[in-house]
Amino acid sequence: MRPHVYPLRVLQNRMGAVPRPSFCTYLVCNRCNARCGMCDSWRMPRGQELTVDQVSRIFGELGHLDVVRLSGGEPFLRTDLADVAEAVMRASSPGVLHITTNGSFPDRIVKLAEGFSRPDRLRFMVSFDGLQKVHDASRGKRVNFDLALSTVRRLAALRASGVRVSINHTIISRESLADHAELRELMQCEGVDTQWVLAYSESSMYVRERRGRRATDLVLLTGYPLHQDLDPAASLEFARGELERIDAIVDPMLRAGKRYYLAGLIARLEQQSSPSPKPKCVALRSHIRLLPNGDVPVCQFNTETVGNLLVESFEALWHKAQTREARRWVDGCSGCWAECEVVPNAVYSGDLLRHEGNRLLREARRQLQAALG
Repeated sequence: MRPHVYPLRVLQNRMGAVPRPSFCTYLVCNRCNARCGMCDSWRMPRGQELTVDQVSRIFGELGHLDVVRLSGGEPFLRTDLADVAEAVMRASSPGVLHITTNGSFPDRIVKLAEGFSRPDRLRFMVSFDGLQKVHDASRGKRVNFDLALSTVRRLAALRASGVRVSINHTIISRESLADHAELRELMQCEGVDTQWVLAYSESSMYVRERRGRRATDLVLLTGYPLHQDLDPAASLEFARGELERIDAIVDPMLRAGKRYYLAGLIARLEQQSSPSPKPKCVALRSHIRLLPNGDVPVCQFNTETVGNLLVESFEALWHKAQTREARRWVDGCSGCWAECEVVPNAVYSGDLLRHEGNRLLREARRQLQAALG
């Protein structure tokens, strides 16, 4: 993140202006070798995938980015992913290149990490659905727990080069929730931070029938569209407990982001009528999403596309009437609480800084009152 540009980006987002993107989520492929129940990306047609040269051109037009997140499907099904990652780094020089993976290709993953030009900017997040029994039942034999754990351990061994790894536990059922404490302890022994999300009732980006549509039933002003296999009361109790132990997360930025996310999640699980925090959405402003074929969707919950960066320039797409109309939809949206949207919203609206500043002020007051008796 460039300190001299960041305040301008926050001001532009808060004023409803249209900054250039700072954060890009790029789904490099639809293909996946997992068979997760809450996602059927693997059922989607493969379709066109951007070549390395096309990636270079598109990201060259996007220019400098603070964060690029490479995801899928399973990104390492692309045997040229290392070349894709290098093309993004050369063209946009992101401060963080974040790769989400199910960890089923340890050798490919480690080869990319060891050969990458800027390992200090690499961040990997390996996905788990629980401990071995739950994880393997959810994801299938080709994406098993042992492979994912091997990937985590091998990436953790590369810390000296600057590579960082964390895990994300997708909590998909009561059994998955019960696994969390032991999974977190296992990762602590590896020196690896554990993130987690409570699964939505359905994915809008990764369900075939919803791709290209608005999933307004999953965007709630009050409440949270919890997966049907999760108990609302147990989920709320769990979230409250996780907020109390948030200091166990070592990475300070990850800790701040998770604290913010948890505060909003608890408010929504409590069914508060005006949940807080509620940052201004920066979709199609500071956050741009890119699909495997170059299409640009509105956001995670409105996957209607505003154009394609293979057939039109970024400048033309970013400022045309169709994109302006999509931004009006974003501005009128009641707001989701999917972490992949919440984090860029919190950062580029400035609301994360406000939240952390208020927290530190409350803590300073508490300590002063304690000192004064």
